[in-house]
Amino acid sequence: MKVNLKQIVTAMSCVALLAGCAQQQQQGKYSAPAATKASAPAPAKSGSTSAYFPSGKAEGSGLLIEKSAPAEVLAGQAFDYTYKVSNLTDATLENVVVSDRVSANFATTDSEPKASSAKDGNATWNLGTLAPKESKIITVKGASAEEGVVTTCGSATYNPVACQDIRVVKANIALTKTEPADVLICDPIPTVITVKNTGSSALSGVQIADTLPAGLTADGKSSLSFDIGTLAPGESKEVKYTAAASATGKLVNNAKVTSTQGVTAEASATTTVHQPVLAITCKATEQQFMGRKFDVCYTVSNTGDAAAAGTTLEVAVPAGLTVVSTTGDAKAEAGKIVWNLGSVDAAGSQNVCATFSSATGGTFAFAGTAKGACASAVNTSCETKVVGLAAILLEKADDPDPVAIGDTTTYTVKVTNQGSADDHNVQIVVTIAPELTPVSSEGGTIDGQTVTFPVVPTLATKQAVTYKIVAKGVNAGDGHTSFKLTSDVLKSAITAEESTHVY
Repeated sequence: MKVNLKQIVTAMSCVALLAGCAQQQQQGKYSAPAATKASAPAPAKSGSTSAYFPSGKAEGSGLLIEKSAPAEVLAGQAFDYTYKVSNLTDATLENVVVSDRVSANFATTDSEPKASSAKDGNATWNLGTLAPKESKIITVKGASAEEGVVTTCGSATYNPVACQDIRVVKANIALTKTEPADVLICDPIPTVITVKNTGSSALSGVQIADTLPAGLTADGKSSLSFDIGTLAPGESKEVKYTAAASATGKLVNNAKVTSTQGVTAEASATTTVHQPVLAITCKATEQQFMGRKFDVCYTVSNTGDAAAAGTTLEVAVPAGLTVVSTTGDAKAEAGKIVWNLGSVDAAGSQNVCATFSSATGGTFAFAGTAKGACASAVNTSCETKVVGLAAILLEKADDPDPVAIGDTTTYTVKVTNQGSADDHNVQIVVTIAPELTPVSSEGGTIDGQTVTFPVVPTLATKQAVTYKIVAKGVNAGDGHTSFKLTSDVLKSAITAEESTHVY
């Protein structure tokens, strides 16, 4: 609040170059005399006077004017005189105006500062405001062309004011939040929130509320709060925590700060969470013979949006198999094969194979597991059936040979499975030469010259079956009896002949 106490008090001070007027100054009254000629007294160096406003005394006055001028000058010689205007109080004085009246025998040439107005020997300086204890100087320059006395008188007015400063401050706050722009789903997410008092007022009751988006938690929580307390102007504080992601994609994390003063600020940080996603397939030879090599191959691909570093593929080797060779960076030990696939890029894939052999038959499953950094393990399986190879041996003989007409001979047929696998649906059909006629058979069916034996459903490895046919010679000549063997293993029938001489 500003209080103006306007008091206008006029006092006059005067300095006579040749004769003083101290008495008039002390009384605060003066009338400028007309300039007169007089003989110059003994030279004097300078003179000064002072006056207090408005009371004329130091007590009760707010303004002091101290005036200095030379006591004597030469006619036509330029000289100057000064006013020193001082604020005696601890308050500000406004509208300080100093007036100067000079006799007509003085010609003013200049002043510092310039007079606000000057006319007919009267000059006014509007000094404006004087701060507590502040002083200002007015210098007047001029000369007198004639002998005599130059009289100059000064007065002052001002407005005393009662001033009090009320400091106006502004409350303001700023919030920033930082997180990594891109992370893998298994990576920790360091988060830093910085709050700063950007105003000129102290802040109290500063609180930060941080709401985490779906797919992001910190210590298992989806919302966090921090009590910052007070912040001085320009002061800042940090809070830190580590978040964990459970979902992929762009996650926007928002935070808000509040204070008792009512100022708030918001900040957000965006983290894109990436994840490698592995997939695996297996391809194996469907069937192979015992003792023969066969391949099992795996394809490991990454369908995610980030590389799967440190990817490995592990395959257990089934009992009874021998690892012949592998492709890629693989180690076969302790009943398993482990491939080091390195980093599998997003949308990339790697292929590896292993070659096996088996001395025994059976169905062998090849289970493979692939895993990598930040990628869940994936599994696959494929199988190969290892079978033996049936090998059928057909043996036949006639006894006796030659045979007389009317006599008989016996045909013996033996079928042996010499291979490593069973054979099925084994059957023998015998066609007797026209020089002989079948008489009997062990288990076979005779139809004219043809003898058909029953089908053997399974002829196991190393197993043999034997058939006998008795035939009688009926015509002289070299008869050729044919034997036909069929089975599931045989792609085409095995045929053979036995020559019998009939006489």
